[in-house]
Amino acid sequence: MKPFRVILPLVAALFLNACAKPPRPTTSYVDPEVTANDAQTLSRDTVQHLSEPLPPAHTTLVLDPPHSSDDMLTADMIGKLRARGYGIAQTDPQTGPKAGQGTPLRYLASPLNGGVVLRLQYLDREATKFYPRTTDGNLMADAPFTVREKGAANEQ
Repeated sequence: MKPFRVILPLVAALFLNACAKPPRPTTSYVDPEVTANDAQTLSRDTVQHLSEPLPPAHTTLVLDPPHSSDDMLTADMIGKLRARGYGIAQTDPQTGPKAGQGTPLRYLASPLNGGVVLRLQYLDREATKFYPRTTDGNLMADAPFTVREKGAANEQ
């Protein structure tokens, strides 16, 4: 029964996120319902996930942050990425990322079924994870990311 509790929301999250389109292909999106407490969990998990395919101290990430004042995730994520040893650059809001500036990273965080779905896009990969809430309202980060390479079958 437990695998269904993890897999079913993840499948739903992947399906619903496929429908969401940001305003510009390189723009990140963070829903205003993502709280500061949520942002801490999401950014900590993002840094941990990225450390294998994108080694700290050897990688500059180019973020295209959301154009929203309600974004609780970006500042927390930047702080944790820098603390881990990543170089951070941000794109020009008008022109987007510049070639050769670093590895582009786009992130989308939005509520789903009482939890939050996080999608990371980097190196022609898309990593998605559903974070259900505990009874006290915190996000659980127990499940792994589902990673799909562009043009390839799903992998984990």
